[in-house]
Amino acid sequence: CLLLTAVDAKVYIDITAPALRKLPISLAVTGHQEGREILGIVKNNLNFTGIFYPLEQGAPGAELSVRIEAKTSNGIIADVFVVDLLENKEILRKRYSAPAKLLRAVAHSISNDIFKIVTGQNGVFRTKLAYVIDYGVEKELHIMDWDGYNSQRLVSKGLNLSPHWSHDGSYIAYSSQRDRSWEIYIMNLTTYKEKRLFSAEGLNLSGGFSPDGLLSFSSSKEGRQEIYVIHHKDGWIKRLTNSLAINVSPVFSPDGSHIAFVSNRGGSPQIYVMKSDGNSPKRLTFEGSYNTSPAWSPRGDWIAFVGRKGGHSQIFLIKWDGSEMRQLTDKGNNENPTFSPDGVFLAFDSDRDGSKGIYITRINGEGVKRITPKGIKATSPKWSTYIK
Repeated sequence: CLLLTAVDAKVYIDITAPALRKLPISLAVTGHQEGREILGIVKNNLNFTGIFYPLEQGAPGAELSVRIEAKTSNGIIADVFVVDLLENKEILRKRYSAPAKLLRAVAHSISNDIFKIVTGQNGVFRTKLAYVIDYGVEKELHIMDWDGYNSQRLVSKGLNLSPHWSHDGSYIAYSSQRDRSWEIYIMNLTTYKEKRLFSAEGLNLSGGFSPDGLLSFSSSKEGRQEIYVIHHKDGWIKRLTNSLAINVSPVFSPDGSHIAFVSNRGGSPQIYVMKSDGNSPKRLTFEGSYNTSPAWSPRGDWIAFVGRKGGHSQIFLIKWDGSEMRQLTDKGNNENPTFSPDGVFLAFDSDRDGSKGIYITRINGEGVKRITPKGIKATSPKWSTYIK
């Protein structure tokens, strides 16, 4: 229940600014082990963003003070108090309650509220990642919390690839090979029931959702790999490309007006952008001879992609108009980039430490962190939208 909220319009940190300062923030907790666990999770969350400088209670220089009073009474109850120390003003007082098994969710909710107060933007701490665990003969589809905890298996039979979340977070589309052919399925994340959305001879790989429920995908049902869209509810389908080249990996822009995709129509795999009706294709990448796996930032400005450099796969960012490009990774092989719903972070898979796993990082390349355990070959992450 909400005790009191007294948040004004002040923004302490502009996360869109080119150079970010770190906000000194003191963190303290009263309560038993559960309180210390909550505080540890909150501290790790805020620290990863790169905009907070956590301090112990009473340390000089803090501008904000966070105090958590936690107790267990038929579950977890946490009262949180945030004070602007420079203005000597309480800016948040809120009670969080949940069953004991949802302790991490409580900590993530607290982190989200603190992040929102400081930046004016929604936090990603209650979001999830869909991903694939590769067992060789089988590839299972899983989802997990943004920090790698609470992994849950969704699909285990056959080979499952290319997960994509709907814009409201209620569905996941994916490609699955259970007999001989690749088919596209969609799962309702409320009922966990799946249905076959598209089936045809050849290779059929899911792409990304538009805001109005269209799913882009590629299919070789007519010979060459071409790009299509299908509505996930009524099955309406339309072909968008028709060329002598291979066209794959389609993803919508955040507003649904354009699609980024990969084509070898120029002689090698490159990133292209076209209107969502298939018209006006334009080549985006010109550096390197192998560029794939586009992912569009929810802010609409950047497209992440994978390029070959020095014999390794690296992740790059390019403005969607092609005006600027930068390299994000430089260790090992790094593939399958996906943006957080605020466009501030990226997840990807990498073999940089000798085994394939999923990592998260800030879009400036700092704060790289592995979130899946070694010994599990985890690939193909896809970040959810905000989870209600």
